[in-house]
Amino acid sequence: MAQLVSPSNSTISRVGATAHRPIVALIPAYNEQRFIGSIVLAARAYVDEVVVVDDGSKDQTAQIAHQAGATVIRQHENKGKAAAVNTGFEYLRGRTPTAVVMLDGDGQHMAEEIPIVLAPVLNDNADVVIGSRFRETKSDIPAYRQIGQHGLTMVTNLSSGVFVSDSQSGFRAFSGEALDRLFFSQGGFSLESEMQFLAGEHGLRIAEVPISVIYAEKAKRNPFQHGMQVINGILQLMGQIRPLLFFGMMGMAVLALGILLGLYTIDIYQRTHELAVGYGMVTVLLSVIGVVLLFAGVILHSTRGMFLSFRQSILERMADSQAQADFTIVPKDPSQGAKKHLSL
Repeated sequence: MAQLVSPSNSTISRVGATAHRPIVALIPAYNEQRFIGSIVLAARAYVDEVVVVDDGSKDQTAQIAHQAGATVIRQHENKGKAAAVNTGFEYLRGRTPTAVVMLDGDGQHMAEEIPIVLAPVLNDNADVVIGSRFRETKSDIPAYRQIGQHGLTMVTNLSSGVFVSDSQSGFRAFSGEALDRLFFSQGGFSLESEMQFLAGEHGLRIAEVPISVIYAEKAKRNPFQHGMQVINGILQLMGQIRPLLFFGMMGMAVLALGILLGLYTIDIYQRTHELAVGYGMVTVLLSVIGVVLLFAGVILHSTRGMFLSFRQSILERMADSQAQADFTIVPKDPSQGAKKHLSL
């Protein structure tokens, strides 16, 4: 279960940073020209560098962020938040920061709470800090959002085995250890859920701090569709990271259904002395499928450990390839040139 850290334990901004290991704010953004400038300006008061990953925006997000003083990494096409964060993390590994704080580019997070979110990392109490909208604060969250967020959190908690109060919060902080270990394979909108799975898998320390949130406008995406996409991503993560739970649960459910149908078939025979062939065939089919799923879960669980190191190296190579081919950097210091390619 995640540790709850009181905001009274927060440190003053930039405490813990060194000349060679800065504190950095990472902001993935897509078509956020309305908010990105003010977010960058506000965040600069609490960190040494602000990095904006422009995920193929079609508006002026990158230009405004650069003018506001951010280092801008431009992806050439829209690939989703997970790809944007992978790109940002790959760049930041070369900067060896003391800590990284990540917030959304839509203006819902308050920059003045950056020190609160960073504090557990800077105090060496956590590797991943989640800014929770449901801890001690009274954020103005619409009822439908609360219901959806609590539902997604419950599903993520049960499937990952890591329990937090707000699994979908985009306001987070990371230690250098977390930065080195977190490589994301999921697309779509299940990034935050994947973080929870990976943090548990790698034994990273997780803490939560209470934050406020502001919803300045209606959601860009259909809430129901967004929730279904997240759940789909969670199911994929379960199959990849917890195969015994994923296939075992399905196998037991199908096998139980087959057993119940088999008992019903036997009951029919005892009462009528006639064999219900159709029910019998379905019983056999369900039983076979259930057993196969159970064995698949056991086999995948047993062999998964052999492939973890291979998966990590493949994700690192994918990140390297993406970094070299798919984005350019606009540095905050004009003396560094207008643009340069990142070489890793």
